[in-house]
Amino acid sequence: MTQHVAPYRRTADQSHRGRRLLSTLVAIVVVGAAWTALLVSDAAMGAVQRAFAVVTSAILGVLGRGTVVRGTSVVSEQFGISVVTACTGWFATGLYVLAVLVYPATWRARLVGCVAGSAALFAVNVVRLVSLYYVGVYWPGSLAVVHQVVWQSLVIAVVVAMWLLWAGQASSERRRGRTS
Repeated sequence: MTQHVAPYRRTADQSHRGRRLLSTLVAIVVVGAAWTALLVSDAAMGAVQRAFAVVTSAILGVLGRGTVVRGTSVVSEQFGISVVTACTGWFATGLYVLAVLVYPATWRARLVGCVAGSAALFAVNVVRLVSLYYVGVYWPGSLAVVHQVVWQSLVIAVVVAMWLLWAGQASSERRRGRTS
């Protein structure tokens, strides 16, 4: 007895999932390549470092500190900090952006998550730099611990917390979209 087996046909839902997976992979490769290209470009990273130095110096100026920017350093008569690549939050922001991109959310939610999260991490990093300046002025013996242990831990915690908040919001929106 011969049995007839119907040929396999992809459903519309399976096709949609496949396109979604492919577009997500393409986005990850493109964003990852661009992120890496900026990271290895001395000119680009120099501009990012200088931007952090300028913003940090401006905030310190508003707070009554007479600082100036020299290249990628913020200096005063009391103390100076140098903004190197690791001080830009570039790695933490990149990890956050990639985590947002791989999460199954709408592209609109992903774009909002990437832009808002990157802006928030920029602000957190500026707060970190300003605080490190003050630690260097008033508690120089604590600078290494605050810089390498306290702030690195806080930045990781902020990235995880931001992603969890965003993912929760994106999941809620996605569930509402399915029930509407």
